[in-house]
Amino acid sequence: MNTDIKSILKRAIHPKEWKSLYKEYKEPVNYIFFGILTTVVSFGTYYLFRWIYPNEESVPGFLKWVFNLTAVFKTESTTVLPVFLSWLCAVTFAYVTNRIWVFESRAKGWHILSEAGKFFGSRVFTLFVDILIMFLLVDLTGIKGVWWELFAKIADNAVVLVLNYILSKLLVFRKKKQSGEDRDLENLDNK
Repeated sequence: MNTDIKSILKRAIHPKEWKSLYKEYKEPVNYIFFGILTTVVSFGTYYLFRWIYPNEESVPGFLKWVFNLTAVFKTESTTVLPVFLSWLCAVTFAYVTNRIWVFESRAKGWHILSEAGKFFGSRVFTLFVDILIMFLLVDLTGIKGVWWELFAKIADNAVVLVLNYILSKLLVFRKKKQSGEDRDLENLDNK
């Protein structure tokens, strides 16, 4: 696999090369594509939940605890609940798309639950990174405005996207090394 950026870009400007480039870089290309779609889900649901729950009074009683998470900073957070709910929507979407089209997982039965558990578990870490970045950039700074919040969300998503890929690649969907016997059986299946 040739990873020289200059040669990749030279090939990318020729439509005849697109198919071979895609085959060569299918996993990262699919990750970026579905990452963009996951970002759309994340942004869309974040702003939907910001609209539904603009302040503590609009939140159902069983979710009021979320507003106490930031009491240590002596400030009320209007971003923690929407971040959490949008995270739930985006991670569910990401798991399904990553499992099927990006990493092409072949897990079956109980292994799917284990895989999903690892996926959601690794995403809990980036959820806290997500909440922390938004809290620091929006709530704690006190800077108001839709453009500042959009900038914060874009910066936040860039950090989270990179962390999610690393965690998915290394912890969740890592390819197991095949024994010689497994390879032989797979080769027989492919004939």
